[in-house]
Amino acid sequence: MKNQRKAKRPNPGLFARFKREKGSTDDVANNQASEVIQGEPWTQGHSISNKMLSGLIVAGLLAYPFVSYQISEGMSPPVAAQVVEQKPGVPPALAQQAQSVAQGFVSAWLTATKDDASRLSRYTHTTGLRLPEEGSEIREIRVSELGLVNDATFRVTVSVEVKDPSGQWQPRAFDVLLITAGNQELSILGLPSERAHPAAKSKKFEGYSKDLSTNKAVTSSVEGFLQAYLIGSGDLTRFVSPGTTITPVSPAPYTSARIEYVVGDREPGEKATDGDVIHVSARLLLTNETTEALGDFQLTLTARAGRWEVSTLGLDETVADAQTPRKEPKQ
Repeated sequence: MKNQRKAKRPNPGLFARFKREKGSTDDVANNQASEVIQGEPWTQGHSISNKMLSGLIVAGLLAYPFVSYQISEGMSPPVAAQVVEQKPGVPPALAQQAQSVAQGFVSAWLTATKDDASRLSRYTHTTGLRLPEEGSEIREIRVSELGLVNDATFRVTVSVEVKDPSGQWQPRAFDVLLITAGNQELSILGLPSERAHPAAKSKKFEGYSKDLSTNKAVTSSVEGFLQAYLIGSGDLTRFVSPGTTITPVSPAPYTSARIEYVVGDREPGEKATDGDVIHVSARLLLTNETTEALGDFQLTLTARAGRWEVSTLGLDETVADAQTPRKEPKQ
């Protein structure tokens, strides 16, 4: 596999190594640090010293221990300093790289053929692999899980839709193992291994128990806002609370947005009082020249001057908390 020769046996103390003090016994790291410390500063010093008088040379040699100490204190390799600041856990840049590598590897592996394995060869040796005559057709590839097996080994789960022989798109998932070297390099361990695709269950929004579809004050504000937001119809600011900034989708993805229903967390009074707040979820029928689809939008409405205005687009924290599964109390 590509870069496999560089991969070392996972070391449980790999990540902790970067928290050691300067007295580390890691010879390789000390040698590299020594090169960084002594390389550039003394190159020019050497060329200047050739032109100095012998007395200055002697003075410089006498001052060497102090100067060398000051340089070594002030010129630590920047990467090591950044790792120390990360505290426990995985450096975000390395985690992002692991996800990118795993996603590209699975994509290349699924689409490779025995006549064209150029993309796959970027990730692993292809000699001896039994590749198919035709590669798979894939879409919607993404990373669905990222975890650590130990301090040095990532397990990345990549989800992807693959077209089966009957032409149907099937969700599939693959685990990719990657090992770190010095918390900076990544090497792929083996080929992707298939696993059961992570299940996702549909769940109705909790907290919206009142049907507000016949409440004209609410529905007119919701529909006017979403039409301005999604199809560019009208001035969006007319439907937004003062101090709230919401940018319409541009270019507008739809030509029509029609309310199917609106539900809320409570039934508002006949007359809205300034400052009253309700949380609503609206289902819309969205159409353009080629497609038709349903979409759900959550809004927080605040009353002002006898009308409802949008103060939040998306789940408000109050309603978001209601979606969190509650643990059953222990008996």
